[in-house]
Amino acid sequence: MSEKNEPLMGTPTAKRGGWRKTLERYVPILEWLPNYPWSESLMPDIAGSMTLGFVLIGQSLAHAHLCKVELINGPYSCMLPPIIYAFFGTSVHASVGTGGLVSLLTGEVLDGFGSLQERTHACCILTLLVGLLLALMGVCQMAFLVRFISKPALSGFITASALLIILSQLTVMLGLPLWARVGGIVQIAIHNPSYLQLIDWSTFSLSVVSMACLMNAKRLKQVPYFRFLNDFKELCLLICSAIFCEWYNSVATEEEKIEVVGHVPAGLPSLTSPMTMPSDFHLVKELLPGAVLVAFVVFLSSFAGAKKFAMMDGYQIRAFNELMALGFANLIGSFAGSVPTQVGLSRMGIAHGSGVKSQLGANVFVGVIVAVVVKLFSSYLYNVPMCVLAAVIVNGASHLTEFDHAKHLLTFFQNSRYNWKSRMEIVIWLVGFLVTLVFGAFPGMFTAVATSLIIILYQVVSPDIVELGYKTDTVDSTRPRKWIACAREGVEGVVMEDGILIFRLEGPLFYANVEHLQEFLEEQELHQAEGDGSHYTGIILSAGSIPFIDTTAIQALETMIQTYNKRNILFFIANTFGQTGRLVSDCLEVHMQKGLCEGLKTKMRKCASVDDFVGLIRENSAIPNGSCHPFTSLRRASFVQSHSVKNLAAILEESEI
Repeated sequence: MSEKNEPLMGTPTAKRGGWRKTLERYVPILEWLPNYPWSESLMPDIAGSMTLGFVLIGQSLAHAHLCKVELINGPYSCMLPPIIYAFFGTSVHASVGTGGLVSLLTGEVLDGFGSLQERTHACCILTLLVGLLLALMGVCQMAFLVRFISKPALSGFITASALLIILSQLTVMLGLPLWARVGGIVQIAIHNPSYLQLIDWSTFSLSVVSMACLMNAKRLKQVPYFRFLNDFKELCLLICSAIFCEWYNSVATEEEKIEVVGHVPAGLPSLTSPMTMPSDFHLVKELLPGAVLVAFVVFLSSFAGAKKFAMMDGYQIRAFNELMALGFANLIGSFAGSVPTQVGLSRMGIAHGSGVKSQLGANVFVGVIVAVVVKLFSSYLYNVPMCVLAAVIVNGASHLTEFDHAKHLLTFFQNSRYNWKSRMEIVIWLVGFLVTLVFGAFPGMFTAVATSLIIILYQVVSPDIVELGYKTDTVDSTRPRKWIACAREGVEGVVMEDGILIFRLEGPLFYANVEHLQEFLEEQELHQAEGDGSHYTGIILSAGSIPFIDTTAIQALETMIQTYNKRNILFFIANTFGQTGRLVSDCLEVHMQKGLCEGLKTKMRKCASVDDFVGLIRENSAIPNGSCHPFTSLRRASFVQSHSVKNLAAILEESEI
């Protein structure tokens, strides 16, 4: 490690040509492992991996229960996948293993399968599909797809999913019989409240004590000798509760016994293909829709966490490598009985806080530690109580809720200074939250994303168009005027330029919204004519907020300019930049000049700002060149219909008075 303690991964390296550079790009471990400072970083990596390994053992057992598969498949998921990720991933602190949200989605996908063995077998196929989808997204450079899942949609979905996780575990924590748990605690409370009389009070008491221990473990950080108990709280709780249950169940009657894990297979998993029977191909078709959503959530949650810690420590991660690493981790892990795995945000915090320096400490050594524990101590899992595993799940899920984000969005919604389009994100959050809570995770995510896309499409098709004015108390002849929206709340003393319509379109201008621009201009002219009876001498479009114009919009603008020129109304486009500026200069400048007197056409080429064009219109108006035609509706000739520019001009000319 260098003197500046720079991270080993994700940093720019010296340029190398040929196959070696290409190979290092696809397999980053070949780049950083030869430079690994063994004497400085080995011990911090071993210490950090010990913490992560023991944390993962407790969490993976609980997450396997949430997946509704055999519990041993939880630790199986933390052996091979972390090691595979270390070869292809670019995040230093990413800890690959099971996760609460992905486990909930997995459990929903597998809910329709009958026996525990059937669900476990189907889960391996699901993991295989998730790995294939992630790898395919990496090969096809499809990381951009996750950008369509907005933060409010994801936040509402995660919050409701966390509540679903908590609700799903309450029947276990109450100690209800298996036959009474059907439908969950909500269905029991509504339709069969009498089942609540079957609560096992010893199980319920142990659940309450477990929750109290987990929720208050962070206070032990203040005591130096007991600080380690906070990091290992899940493992310590499982050990203590297993010892207690071994004694309690030996003296209790059959009806009073606390439900425990029971027999767990000893030894390491064998590498076998998840596809073992011809009927498995039918399972692939059945599991594929769920695998798509699980794959998206795996990458989205993993990449967001990895990006956060990369920014904190100043190194880079690559979306392509993360997709390939997570894809291969799940793909190869499915051959060892793995459930879908992800990067755990809480475990990344542990890795960062414990001083992990590389993927050796975050993943490789962790996989080895979990394998050793499963090989030597799996038989000791027999007496682990199920209610304590449920308590671990509930405690983890309680940290996933994002009601603070909803509160933040609500402040925007309540602020009348913003238009309704800027205040709709709370609606997206509520849609994702309520649909997920009522109908489940898959309908919730789909509906939230669909709502986000619909709102985005509407905002693009109907962009804000605002009339601009200036404040009279800030006019300075030595500086350009500052043009602001006239309708902005809380801004007083804003006046509009007399006889000139100045407006700004906020967003791209293309075939889907050029009709919206036409409607705005018609409404403004009608308002002007119905007001004092005067007519505009000029129209200025401020294009500083238009990043893109397509050919359909260019053709429509060309027709607009020609039509207004016939009516002695000048139409100019100001504040252009980039590609928009080049298109305006190449296609529209010559048409904008035609409405000017000969002496001003050369001067127009030097105009750029709104003030420049206002002055140009004033100069042109001072030269007698005919009167302005009254407003005539252009509705008869839509600018986006399949008419040529020539035909449109002819139609408009016929409609003039």
